[in-house]
Amino acid sequence: MNIIFTRTYNLREQEVKFVQGVAGIYFIFLADLRIAYPFQSSGLIYIGMSESKQNSIAMRLRGHLTGQSGNLGIANYAKSHKVKFTTYSTEVLRNYGNDNLFDVESFFLSDFLEKHGAFPICNGQAGHQLSLPEKKLSARVEWSFFW
Repeated sequence: MNIIFTRTYNLREQEVKFVQGVAGIYFIFLADLRIAYPFQSSGLIYIGMSESKQNSIAMRLRGHLTGQSGNLGIANYAKSHKVKFTTYSTEVLRNYGNDNLFDVESFFLSDFLEKHGAFPICNGQAGHQLSLPEKKLSARVEWSFFW
Protein backbone atom coordinates (compact mmCIF):
# COMPACT_ATOMS: atom_id res chain seq x y z
CA MET A 1 0.00 0.00 0.00
CA ASN A 2 1.34 3.44 -0.92
CA ILE A 3 0.98 6.57 1.16
CA ILE A 4 0.69 9.50 -1.20
CA PHE A 5 0.32 13.19 -0.52
CA THR A 6 -2.08 15.37 -2.46
CA ARG A 7 -3.57 18.38 -0.69
CA THR A 8 -1.13 21.04 0.50
CA TYR A 9 -1.59 24.30 2.35
CA ASN A 10 0.60 27.33 2.97
CA LEU A 11 1.78 27.58 6.56
CA ARG A 12 -0.17 30.78 7.22
CA GLU A 13 -3.00 31.46 9.63
CA GLN A 14 -5.56 31.76 6.82
CA GLU A 15 -4.88 28.15 5.70
CA VAL A 16 -4.10 26.62 9.10
CA LYS A 17 -7.82 27.16 9.85
CA PHE A 18 -8.67 24.40 7.34
CA VAL A 19 -7.38 21.76 9.78
CA GLN A 20 -8.99 23.15 12.93
CA GLY A 21 -10.30 20.27 15.04
CA VAL A 22 -8.42 17.62 13.02
CA ALA A 23 -6.21 15.05 14.76
CA GLY A 24 -3.53 13.14 12.88
CA ILE A 25 -0.06 13.45 11.39
CA TYR A 26 1.24 16.55 9.65
CA PHE A 27 4.25 17.21 7.44
CA ILE A 28 5.91 20.63 7.13
CA PHE A 29 8.04 21.28 4.07
CA LEU A 30 9.82 24.01 2.16
CA ALA A 31 8.44 24.84 -1.28
CA ASP A 32 11.54 26.73 -2.42
CA LEU A 33 14.51 24.96 -0.81
CA ARG A 34 15.86 21.42 -0.50
CA ILE A 35 17.77 20.19 2.53
CA ALA A 36 20.83 18.09 1.64
CA TYR A 37 20.18 15.02 3.79
CA PRO A 38 22.94 12.35 3.66
CA PHE A 39 21.22 9.94 1.21
CA GLN A 40 18.76 12.16 -0.62
CA SER A 41 17.68 15.83 -0.61
CA SER A 42 14.18 16.80 0.45
CA GLY A 43 12.09 19.84 1.25
CA LEU A 44 10.56 18.07 4.27
CA ILE A 45 11.67 19.66 7.54
CA TYR A 46 9.26 18.28 10.16
CA ILE A 47 6.88 15.41 10.89
CA GLY A 48 4.50 15.98 13.79
CA MET A 49 1.28 14.73 15.28
CA SER A 50 -1.81 15.85 17.09
CA GLU A 51 -3.49 13.11 19.10
CA SER A 52 -6.69 14.99 19.90
CA LYS A 53 -9.18 17.39 18.37
CA GLN A 54 -8.69 19.75 21.34
CA ASN A 55 -4.95 19.99 20.57
CA SER A 56 -5.62 19.81 16.83
CA ILE A 57 -3.20 19.95 13.95
CA ALA A 58 -4.17 23.62 13.54
CA MET A 59 -3.17 24.40 17.13
CA ARG A 60 0.14 22.57 16.70
CA LEU A 61 0.86 24.40 13.44
CA ARG A 62 0.07 27.78 15.03
CA GLY A 63 2.56 26.98 17.78
CA HIS A 64 5.22 26.16 15.19
CA LEU A 65 4.46 29.27 13.17
CA THR A 66 4.77 31.61 16.16
CA GLY A 67 7.64 29.75 17.84
CA GLN A 68 5.51 28.99 20.92
CA SER A 69 6.08 25.27 20.32
CA GLY A 70 9.73 25.81 21.23
CA ASN A 71 10.80 24.67 17.75
CA LEU A 72 12.33 27.89 16.48
CA GLY A 73 13.68 26.19 13.37
CA ILE A 74 10.22 25.96 11.82
CA ALA A 75 9.30 29.53 12.79
CA ASN A 76 12.57 30.84 11.34
CA TYR A 77 12.15 28.91 8.07
CA ALA A 78 8.63 30.35 7.83
CA LYS A 79 10.05 33.87 8.10
CA SER A 80 12.46 33.45 5.20
CA HIS A 81 11.00 30.73 2.94
CA LYS A 82 7.75 29.53 1.47
CA VAL A 83 6.64 26.86 3.96
CA LYS A 84 3.77 24.47 3.30
CA PHE A 85 2.12 21.58 5.09
CA THR A 86 0.05 18.52 4.35
CA THR A 87 -1.82 16.19 6.70
CA TYR A 88 -3.24 12.73 7.21
CA SER A 89 -6.18 12.55 9.62
CA THR A 90 -6.49 9.85 12.26
CA GLU A 91 -9.52 8.46 10.45
CA VAL A 92 -7.58 7.93 7.20
CA LEU A 93 -4.50 6.56 8.96
CA ARG A 94 -6.57 3.83 10.66
CA ASN A 95 -6.84 2.18 7.23
CA TYR A 96 -3.12 1.39 7.39
CA GLY A 97 -3.51 -1.05 10.29
CA ASN A 98 -2.46 0.88 13.39
CA ASP A 99 -4.59 3.51 15.12
CA ASN A 100 -1.91 4.47 17.68
CA LEU A 101 -0.73 7.87 16.42
CA PHE A 102 2.53 7.61 18.35
CA ASP A 103 3.30 4.41 16.41
CA VAL A 104 2.29 6.02 13.12
CA GLU A 105 4.48 9.08 13.73
CA SER A 106 7.36 6.76 14.66
CA PHE A 107 6.80 4.82 11.41
CA PHE A 108 7.06 7.98 9.30
CA LEU A 109 10.14 9.24 11.16
CA SER A 110 11.91 5.87 10.90
CA ASP A 111 11.04 5.49 7.22
CA PHE A 112 12.33 9.00 6.47
CA LEU A 113 15.55 8.20 8.35
CA GLU A 114 16.01 5.00 6.36
CA LYS A 115 15.47 6.71 2.99
CA HIS A 116 17.24 10.03 3.66
CA GLY A 117 19.94 9.14 6.21
CA ALA A 118 18.73 11.56 8.91
CA PHE A 119 15.55 12.67 10.62
CA PRO A 120 13.84 15.78 9.22
CA ILE A 121 16.01 18.74 10.18
CA CYS A 122 13.51 20.27 12.63
CA ASN A 123 12.62 16.96 14.32
CA GLY A 124 15.97 15.93 15.73
CA GLN A 125 14.55 12.77 17.31
CA ALA A 126 12.87 9.47 16.53
CA GLY A 127 9.67 9.70 18.53
CA HIS A 128 8.89 6.61 20.60
CA GLN A 129 9.37 2.87 20.27
CA LEU A 130 6.62 0.89 18.56
CA SER A 131 4.13 -0.31 21.19
CA LEU A 132 3.25 -3.56 19.39
CA PRO A 133 5.80 -4.71 16.77
CA GLU A 134 3.11 -6.72 14.95
CA LYS A 135 1.20 -3.45 14.40
CA LYS A 136 4.03 -1.97 12.27
CA LEU A 137 2.66 -0.24 9.21
CA SER A 138 3.47 -1.93 5.94
CA ALA A 139 3.29 0.91 3.49
CA ARG A 140 5.52 2.66 1.01
CA VAL A 141 5.74 6.41 1.60
CA GLU A 142 5.97 8.59 -1.51
CA TRP A 143 8.72 10.84 -0.11
CA SER A 144 9.41 12.13 -3.65
CA PHE A 145 6.39 14.42 -3.16
CA PHE A 146 8.61 16.67 -1.02
CA TRP A 147 11.32 17.13 -3.71
